[in-house]
Amino acid sequence: MRLLSRRGRLGSRALAVAAAAAASLLVVAGVSAVPAGAAPTGRATGAPVCAVAVSAGPGVVVNGAIIAGVVGGSTQVTLDCNQSSQAALAVEATLLASLGAANVVPTGEVDTSALAQFAPSATDTGCPAGSSCELATVAIPATYSASDPNAQCPPTQAQINAGVFGCAIAAVTAQNTPVAGAEFLLQYASQALAAPANPTISAVQSTGAPGSTVDVTDAAGATGYWWGDAIQLIQANAGLAAPATPPASCAAGGYGNVPTATLSVLWYAPASTTPLLSSPTNLAISNDCYTGKDLIPPALSGTITVPANATSGTTYNVFVCELDLTPYPGSTTSACGPAVNGMGWISASFPFTVKTGVISQNLPTSGSTTAASSSHFSAQLVTSGASGAVTYTQSGSSKLSVSTTGLVTVAGSLNAGTYTVSGTTSDAAGDTGTFTFSLTVSGSLRPVVHRVTGTAVPGHLAVLTVLGANFPGRPTATTPGARVTVVSVSKTRIVLRLVAPANFARGRHVMTLRFARGEPTEFLKFNFKTL
Repeated sequence: MRLLSRRGRLGSRALAVAAAAAASLLVVAGVSAVPAGAAPTGRATGAPVCAVAVSAGPGVVVNGAIIAGVVGGSTQVTLDCNQSSQAALAVEATLLASLGAANVVPTGEVDTSALAQFAPSATDTGCPAGSSCELATVAIPATYSASDPNAQCPPTQAQINAGVFGCAIAAVTAQNTPVAGAEFLLQYASQALAAPANPTISAVQSTGAPGSTVDVTDAAGATGYWWGDAIQLIQANAGLAAPATPPASCAAGGYGNVPTATLSVLWYAPASTTPLLSSPTNLAISNDCYTGKDLIPPALSGTITVPANATSGTTYNVFVCELDLTPYPGSTTSACGPAVNGMGWISASFPFTVKTGVISQNLPTSGSTTAASSSHFSAQLVTSGASGAVTYTQSGSSKLSVSTTGLVTVAGSLNAGTYTVSGTTSDAAGDTGTFTFSLTVSGSLRPVVHRVTGTAVPGHLAVLTVLGANFPGRPTATTPGARVTVVSVSKTRIVLRLVAPANFARGRHVMTLRFARGEPTEFLKFNFKTL
């Protein structure tokens, strides 16, 4: 099925199909942002089949592939393609289409008002072939509009912070296939004032011995992210990673992590310009992922090993560095070093003091569970920097117990709240350290009846005592045909006064306790005996 007739106008179904095809091209547009000569080299895309020019309004073409300084409502961009490319339609779309999970429809990222149809020209010689050329001019809309409200050109500041560095113009054929070499990245003039915010970093440990492990994450509340290498399919086209299919969901890991080859970890002693190196192998920075509603930005996690040749007593400034594959200028004068093949760096750092004889506690330092399953909770504490086996010694009493090997367990069920246990660590070589672990318990323990004492006698007052556990408060008590009053309540004991009429049947009866405590009302039923 052809998407259009060169003498006709585009139909609504053709718009949707063409938009989907164009969205699949955006990752190739991103390759244009990787400077020539970057290593490893990207996969070949063949000889160019289209040239691009700003035919009206502000803007300039950079390196034949990036259109910078675009202004919506003023700029017009003309694609001049070889007719042999079979380019039929040019469209504008956002890079969100390159980030979507499998349940995201790419057509929602395209502004269908910015579609342009190619037409052959007998006199045009501006295409790469020099003859037999065809032209399409895209008028950049003053206000970008797509069915996905998050699809915006230029990107929002939040999207820029996450590494979404532009929009794209791309061409498709009448057979709904991409035209390789006909994808061009748009950089709006307003983006020059909207550079991404750099990431910040937090370390669990502030001291440790050479060879110990430092757990690192993004700083709490961070609004700057690892934007330098955030789009997986651009990594793939640059030859840095294998192409990944769209994930079923962002929660399931999304597009994975940025390649280790684009990361480095440098340790600088005070006044030193020569760093010690740590391997970034155990670091992970997630790629961008788009749910169709929320853009999930890059996130840092993992561990760094303190260099074996680090000097005890020295406080180092530790830098995590990410190579910048975007058109935004990364730093080339920072502690990360000079540009690599024209690409700068983005970075974040934290201080760390090296001390011999120190045992460092690593993750986990906290856990969570529900009240109903709290009695089954356990966690193994982890340390680094020790010489041989580590002995854990718990300090004081707690609802949590820590064995000498560092196994955290719970003695019985726990109500909602946060419980903390701490203590010291040591080894046979005399190294020492401390540990702390906090457990957050949510929900409430269900009340339970173990047994009931007392017997009701028709026509007389009787006292019943309900023995059990986890009674959350003062209940109301009812049983058909009798009057019941709650006398007293504790967590394990409820005393009831029961008056049964003379005709109250002998045998077993059911009583219901009704607890109302801000959560859904809870009912507890049990049997009592009448003589």
